[in-house]
Amino acid sequence: MKNIHPVFLIIITCGLFLLTSCIINDSPAPGCVEYLLIAPMGGCNGKTIITDLELEGFPECAKVTVNNCNGGVLEVINDCTETFTLSNFEVAPGESVSLDIQPAEGDSFDLIRIPSNFSDYTPPEDQFIKFIGSIGDQTLTISLTKTAPLCE
Repeated sequence: MKNIHPVFLIIITCGLFLLTSCIINDSPAPGCVEYLLIAPMGGCNGKTIITDLELEGFPECAKVTVNNCNGGVLEVINDCTETFTLSNFEVAPGESVSLDIQPAEGDSFDLIRIPSNFSDYTPPEDQFIKFIGSIGDQTLTISLTKTAPLCE
């Protein structure tokens, strides 16, 4: 190693780093992305995701977003002055929660509060899901698709 010029050593090291994070199979599910050699460090390993999120009737003070890091969960923030309900779940004013989707009786689904971004629900096939809720007199609707695993 004494005869290798330091600049050349830096180029080799950087080249190896770039090779380790090159994507060879891309996917919207973080756990399905394949890398050449070594994958970069990170904590997202979900193989299912939530897609096609549509919100109807939501005031600006109520936000719902998707976190697809570990299987697809909903992130809900209620900055309104009233509690809002989504299906079987209530979100109090000033509350921020992560919600997972769980099958209920028949073809219905419930929302459950979770302490992380890990989803326990893996549908066998893509599942269209709709939740109805309200805030005050205003009706709210969330529709989405929870995918089946996007890889083995």
